[in-house]
Amino acid sequence: MARVLYGVMGNTFGHVSRALAVARRLPEHEFHFVGGGRVPEVLRGLYPVLEVPVARTVYKKQRAYVLGTCGNLARCVINRPRVRREILDLIDRWRPDVAICDREFFLPHAVHKVGLPMFSLDHSHVLQVCRYKVPASQAVSWSLSRIEDYLFFDHTRHNLVTSFFHPELKRRGQNELLPPVLRPAVREIQPRQGDYVFIYQSTPTFSALIDVARQLHRPAIVYGYRNEKVVEGNLTFKPFDPRTILEDLAGSAYAVVNAGHNLISEALYFGKPLLCFPVTVNFEQFINAWYVRELGYGNFSASFQPTLALFAEFESHLDGYRRKIRETFVDGTEIVTNRVRDLIHNPAPRKDG
Repeated sequence: MARVLYGVMGNTFGHVSRALAVARRLPEHEFHFVGGGRVPEVLRGLYPVLEVPVARTVYKKQRAYVLGTCGNLARCVINRPRVRREILDLIDRWRPDVAICDREFFLPHAVHKVGLPMFSLDHSHVLQVCRYKVPASQAVSWSLSRIEDYLFFDHTRHNLVTSFFHPELKRRGQNELLPPVLRPAVREIQPRQGDYVFIYQSTPTFSALIDVARQLHRPAIVYGYRNEKVVEGNLTFKPFDPRTILEDLAGSAYAVVNAGHNLISEALYFGKPLLCFPVTVNFEQFINAWYVRELGYGNFSASFQPTLALFAEFESHLDGYRRKIRETFVDGTEIVTNRVRDLIHNPAPRKDG
């Protein structure tokens, strides 16, 4: 048995659910988590958690809010000495054998101090370790993402990158590209073919999308807009619930989402075509949406003015999207878990500096 110190970004449910899925499949090891936001909420009671601030991207009106993000990251830098001491105290008391990092800001700095072996497990590193095209319209977004990653999140030498798309790796060996991890609840649900549209948006400000959804000749279930269940015409608004969301996604005709990697992967597991509206100035979401189109899994739009024509064109290709998903999507849960098990037993050396 090994003791594993696991740092997880808690700004969204996706990072936490991936970490929980991996930890639960490795019961022979002991885990202690470090993270804030959703991390204590989801993991406390299941595993010990050291709560720390969250270095995160701030969103405002369907776009990444650059000033707010810079302010949040600056506060994390100011708090870094204090939080590092707390993590070093934990390391001294608990004596972990290896550390895993899922885009958590503070853990690598403490780990480097004591020389504890560490590797990353996330999707975000796809932007750093892979080759891909950057459209001219996304040059600023890409630059901001790369600067943020370089300054705050590029602290691991060995990186396991989980992704539903697999562009060319820049360097093999230290970087590995693996299929996505799915939480146990996803794999417990049997998908079915319904007639309604599943809509999930991370911020309740994209009112133009709701206006178009009201005109669809289908019912729609909408998450991310209201914190209570309300039925208005063909729209049913629902509050967040992790199990109900999965059940509604599994029974839909197709999904309309931003472009978060975990939700995309869950939709693909259920065989659901995707119409993506990536958050502006978030290049990771843009590249996810780009590959949804490139792989034939659906389409995307960067416009804040979706139209009925866009939906009609998308719906005319549903059968082709479903066929592509059936033929090519891979559930990587077993593959990733086995690779993590290997690295726990034979951890990579740390990255200096």
